[in-house]
Amino acid sequence: MADTLLGSRIAGGNTAYSRSESDYYPTPPEATKALLDYLKLQDKSQIWEPACGEGHIAEVLLEYGHSLIATDLFYQGYGEGEIDFLNSPLRSCDWIITNPPFKLAEQFIRRCHEHNKPFALLLKSQYWHSKSRYSLFKDVQPTDILPLTWRPDFLFKTRGKGSPLMDCIWCVWRNNGDQNTIYYPLTKPIILRT
Repeated sequence: MADTLLGSRIAGGNTAYSRSESDYYPTPPEATKALLDYLKLQDKSQIWEPACGEGHIAEVLLEYGHSLIATDLFYQGYGEGEIDFLNSPLRSCDWIITNPPFKLAEQFIRRCHEHNKPFALLLKSQYWHSKSRYSLFKDVQPTDILPLTWRPDFLFKTRGKGSPLMDCIWCVWRNNGDQNTIYYPLTKPIILRT
């Protein structure tokens, strides 16, 4: 059993903690800040966060001066609940930015693409390392792949200082017709937590 646990952890899994049933993992603020520092969106951009959970990404978007639409399938005390992004009509927005449930990442990518708005999704770093996702990459090629140069602690709200083992990337689709993908590592911004 110990060898199985070690192998899973090396591959980016953490079997010491059971997975959330709803696949909900709050995004640490530094991950969103790194993305926004890179994107340099226009002031007061209207952003739809369709998997808002408890508002961790949303609060950073507001901190950066953007307008916000926050929805989620499950109401977690923030935004508007019982909104299924995969079946919802487009909300009036300039961008869609979220950390989708991993098991629904492809559906989120395709749905965002259908909405024809620029979007950014936080994914596991090895997301594109799969033969089954090659056609998705060719169909909906990201304009930017932005690996985080640190491992975000998605359990920061419950455990405090954790030992995160999963590498992540932001994937951005600007809908600007560019067929080349930029690969640019993001450094961790300094966050003062109170």
